[in-house]
Amino acid sequence: MILARVTGDVVSTIKNEKYRGFRQLLAQPVELDAKTPLGPSFLVLDLVGAGEGDLVLILKEGGGVRILLQDETIPLAAVITAIVDELELAPEASLVGSSVLETNRAALAQANAQSDSGEGVEA
Repeated sequence: MILARVTGDVVSTIKNEKYRGFRQLLAQPVELDAKTPLGPSFLVLDLVGAGEGDLVLILKEGGGVRILLQDETIPLAAVITAIVDELELAPEASLVGSSVLETNRAALAQANAQSDSGEGVEA
């Protein structure tokens, strides 16, 4: 997923017939501050009703886009999948040890330590 800001509409008199019914927009990738540009702008198809100035999440991977649109022949690499209403960043240190994988590993390590020491084991 890419965080981006919609910078404008793309109007064409002739477009690929697979794009009919979808708006084409221009999006500028941005840093997590939602303001600093991050790379060149690119064309996206709008699936959610985004407009100029909106902060959006973009799926930019052709295979995923084709699966999402259920069309293996669509010549497309990027679609807007969400409009971001609010962006809140947690300090990185607060995230350490909080993933499901890390939590499960810690619980397993604790269970192994208890069984090795004989704690919690009934005879």
